[in-house]
Amino acid sequence: MDAHNDMLKLLYGRRQGYSLEQPFYTDPDFFKLDMELIWYRDWLFIGHDCELPKPGSYITAQIGDYPVVLVRDQQGKINAFHNSCRHRGSRVCNADKGTAAKLVCPYHQWTYELDGRLLFARQMADGFDKSQFSLKPVACESISGYIFICLAKEPADFAPMRALIEP
Repeated sequence: MDAHNDMLKLLYGRRQGYSLEQPFYTDPDFFKLDMELIWYRDWLFIGHDCELPKPGSYITAQIGDYPVVLVRDQQGKINAFHNSCRHRGSRVCNADKGTAAKLVCPYHQWTYELDGRLLFARQMADGFDKSQFSLKPVACESISGYIFICLAKEPADFAPMRALIEP
């Protein structure tokens, strides 16, 4: 089954004034396609910067298959990362929100700085390069108190969004 072609066929056959066909609401393949073509590529509003009032404040979110953590670092910058330890993939932050001096994986205590850098990983082999195991970043922009993220490896230009929001 080719969900993309099935979706296009239904869209082209859509009648003005009628709702979308049932598969748009119930088909898991359509949902997956929506996530891949829209939600994983576009800038998404994720929260307000007042939710991260001080260094170490964090919030978490789930965007489809991807857990994300947003954290304010010591310089006041808001960073976004995939909420997944680079060691065994455990979630680094399990609560919806909180504060932490460092981000610590509950599984093997890999410890990350608030800017995502790996600080501590015990019992690793000689030559282990911590700089290669930082948390994976997610594109993040904050404007006029609104925080946006983009999960795409190469995010779309944020300038058009900025132009719509800036006073």
